[in-house]
Amino acid sequence: MHQDILLVLAVLIAIGVFCQWLAWVFRLPSIILLLLAGLVMGPFTGFLDPDELLGSFLTPVISASIAVILFEGSLNLRLEEIRTKATLVINLVTIGALVTWFSISFLAHFLLDFPWPLAILLGAILIVSGPTVIAPLLNHARPKKPLGPILKWESIWIDPLGAICAVLVFETITHQGSGLWPLLLLAKTVLIGIGGGYLLAKILIWITRHYFIPEYLEIPFFLMFVMVGFAFTSYLQPETGLLTVTVMGALLANQNVISVKHVAAFKENLAIPLLANLFILLAARLDLSQLQTITWREILFLAGVIFLVRPLAVFTSAIGSGLKIREKLFLAGISPRGIVAAAVASLFALHLSKQGFPQAERLVTITFLVILTTVFLNGLWARPLACLLDVCQRDPNGVLFVGAHDWAREMAKSLHEEGIEVLLVDTNWFHIKAAEQEGLPHFYASIFSDCVLEEVEFEGLGKLLALTANDEVNSLAVVHFAEIFGRKEVYQLAPSREVVGCLRAAPHAKGRILFGEEVDYQYLESLYRRGYVVRKLRLSKYFTFEKAFRCFNGMMLPLFLLSEDRKKVLVYTADYRPRPKAGQTLVVFAPSQRKF
Repeated sequence: MHQDILLVLAVLIAIGVFCQWLAWVFRLPSIILLLLAGLVMGPFTGFLDPDELLGSFLTPVISASIAVILFEGSLNLRLEEIRTKATLVINLVTIGALVTWFSISFLAHFLLDFPWPLAILLGAILIVSGPTVIAPLLNHARPKKPLGPILKWESIWIDPLGAICAVLVFETITHQGSGLWPLLLLAKTVLIGIGGGYLLAKILIWITRHYFIPEYLEIPFFLMFVMVGFAFTSYLQPETGLLTVTVMGALLANQNVISVKHVAAFKENLAIPLLANLFILLAARLDLSQLQTITWREILFLAGVIFLVRPLAVFTSAIGSGLKIREKLFLAGISPRGIVAAAVASLFALHLSKQGFPQAERLVTITFLVILTTVFLNGLWARPLACLLDVCQRDPNGVLFVGAHDWAREMAKSLHEEGIEVLLVDTNWFHIKAAEQEGLPHFYASIFSDCVLEEVEFEGLGKLLALTANDEVNSLAVVHFAEIFGRKEVYQLAPSREVVGCLRAAPHAKGRILFGEEVDYQYLESLYRRGYVVRKLRLSKYFTFEKAFRCFNGMMLPLFLLSEDRKKVLVYTADYRPRPKAGQTLVVFAPSQRKF
């Protein structure tokens, strides 16, 4: 029997990762593929039954996974990225949440014939959206700032707040407490949640700052604090653990005493498979027979939640925010529900059914229906909606140059003249002044400085080229920016051939080698001093790559290949040599004296 369980778990993990890879290959929202996989594995084939597979561990596993995902998301909540729109985020998680709560409760009562207590509980449950669904959507839609950070902040904070509201309603209708009972419960929840998160964050900072734990145990310690803090505060007050881990992560992200970048990177790697498996488990638990009872009332309720409630909440919250109408429309069009809503609804429905509440089972059906509909629709229209409203980022085709010396500026200029976004970063003031005089975008700082990440607008930049004379700087730069551009799009010059032994950069610390294995900084510098310059060759059926090669007697070094519409830049590397076609532009390093 345990072998069958092991097989199902292995397939679940494999399918989750495979779906995310397929989403990356075909540039689709990963959420849609994960939900489809869950439906196929669960109700369609019966291969996966989450309740049978995990039994009584299902709810704790889901709750603990959500805690890790929320903590990972809150570690990325930097105040700098949202400082100018902080009021809007506060409005969305307060005014917007109240508007959503009351509106959905009203619709549930009058359209679905829910009794008022159950309608108010459903409204509280459907407040939440959550980073489990928003993060993949933002990665796919890539909206312009500040829309992405606004949705990210809202999703992370609305999960614990929505869960707390649902708990307050549930406790009130089941215990039939006095008028002060909800207020006392709220005070207890806030005190435990915020106080616990603050205390845990301070303890982590203190023990890390004073080196009480070795570096290799820092990440396990952080994970231990997340799990213990979540479990203990949830034990003291149900659902308070979500608020605890969110507060803890946000405090750690916005302090300058210790570095949490390595912790955030680990948590992100852990959150990705957790998120995939949670979505598959969510869809696999769906009972398709319940969907057969859907009538026009449920459809009208869904339409009201998507097209009436969300826009009303956004436009009410955005009064005086300074957002343009198209930015408000995009925010109004994105509000999927996720794991927290499903888990809370399932838990409360079970308890309410035992107490004899009418229509308690419908609570789960309606919640899952809202989750599936909003996730599918938002996943399908997020990117087209962003582009239609002109709030989507362009394909990140620009190039960030580390180093602004003479031939690096020539490379950047050849791309800049073709309408491709470039940025030169250097610590040499004279190189930066030269870039300024040549009209090239520039930034005077170390590539490793925090101000680069905080002040540089990376929108439109999709590649990094490390061109300095220092091999260590080049290697560290590509490692530093691999999480922003991806390992496929970070490049560096080959390590100097004069450096041998242990001083050469370790293979795992390298980016993709630019132009060729033997093309190091000294080689390019020697060519430049011999009169080589960066040249652009527009190819045609008469002037082919082979003919250009013969014209230079083989003395040309291909650098970049620009597509016909100038929307794509292909970089020549040691492991990739694109074949040019007619209509494309070839950028080469070649002698300046050669005439055509």
